[in-house]
Amino acid sequence: MNRKRIFPLFLTLFMATGCGSSNGNKSYYDKVDREFGVVSNVAPYTVKDTKTINDTEYFKWHGRHYKDNGLNAEFFSWSNAGFEVTFVGTTLEAHLYTTNADRDKDRPYIAVCIDNDYDPSHATPIQLTSLDHSNAEGKTGGYFSHPHVVLAHGLENKEHTVRIYKRSEINNSKVAIKSISTDGTLLPVKAKQLDLKMEFYGDSVTCGYAVESPDFYENFSTRCENSMKSFANFAANYLNADASLISCGGYPIYKSEYAKGEPDNIPAMFSRADNDWNVTKPIAWDNNLYIPDVVVIALGANDGSYLAKFKKDTTAYNMALNKYKSKYIEFLDTIFQTYPSTQVVVSDEVIPIQQVYADIMDQIVSEYNEQHSLTHPLMRVKYDSYERSKDKTMPGAGHPNETMQHIAGKELAEALSETLKLTMHDDGFTY
Repeated sequence: MNRKRIFPLFLTLFMATGCGSSNGNKSYYDKVDREFGVVSNVAPYTVKDTKTINDTEYFKWHGRHYKDNGLNAEFFSWSNAGFEVTFVGTTLEAHLYTTNADRDKDRPYIAVCIDNDYDPSHATPIQLTSLDHSNAEGKTGGYFSHPHVVLAHGLENKEHTVRIYKRSEINNSKVAIKSISTDGTLLPVKAKQLDLKMEFYGDSVTCGYAVESPDFYENFSTRCENSMKSFANFAANYLNADASLISCGGYPIYKSEYAKGEPDNIPAMFSRADNDWNVTKPIAWDNNLYIPDVVVIALGANDGSYLAKFKKDTTAYNMALNKYKSKYIEFLDTIFQTYPSTQVVVSDEVIPIQQVYADIMDQIVSEYNEQHSLTHPLMRVKYDSYERSKDKTMPGAGHPNETMQHIAGKELAEALSETLKLTMHDDGFTY
């Protein structure tokens, strides 16, 4: 999948305007909806069985996670990270810990899928809040404590498997689980068997930034972010795959005007289990815990914010591009040193990045494949998602809408299916 075409410059325009700008009579605005993700009409129930994260056979994790011994809880804060549990009963609740549950812009949201239905439009959103409709009860160790978050209710009294996703991104808020409870009986987890492991390195697009907003001018909040509706998760669903997302809004391959604190780029997060705007004591991730069959790098848009500081073809401009290329190659070296047999995809963003970066990625793929003997040569994947989408709305000041994300996810899955001879699970999505 290597198409050449003229790209619209939405991401470039976004970088130039910023969230405080206006356009004619329109201006950027904040929207607060504290009703979204509220669980209601829960019939009374009595807890009969509880398991903690120490009961390891009752939890199946996806995405990066780590244990906080002080809380005796497991954090799963990256976009799309989470766990599965199995139980017999009608109701399931969890004891969770969070950060920023008191902030409309940053509060964490999770999504709940029941009985192997991974369609994001069927997932139940749940807000974790200490404000209106609070499900928090004070703080423990500096974290909001949410001891009775209802994940599922009103189910038929039989066996169910429930899969939890973190909808919102890591730099805005964190989530940990201490225990799971039911009105019935918890069982050792019976997770669906998946065909593939995928790892994605990305930015706001991979996080599903603004994908549930209908408006270009609505300012960002985690309410309208949904990693389940990112191209990464759509591609994983098409390939019956597990997907681990290491992605943060505003972050680059090399330099970005939007990345705050340290680390200030995504490659630096390769072996991190956690992140925030300024990590003083980073928590290490053991890459041996999850060896992906496929790694997708979808970065470059935010590097354009740094490049915009320099006049085209000046020494500083060309140096920034050379640094970008060398950083990309260094990241590829790290990936292959750690996962020597993986298929690595050098991916465009869902909506096109600046052509100069696309050209550099073309060069990198060609040169790297020539210079290295790889089990699987680098793949170069580009998307037609904007052109194919009937809905041209670009929410969040220029991010792809759900249809564009879905189209790109399907295109990525098709490319991988063709190259790796994988089974494609087509759900009938058309555009």
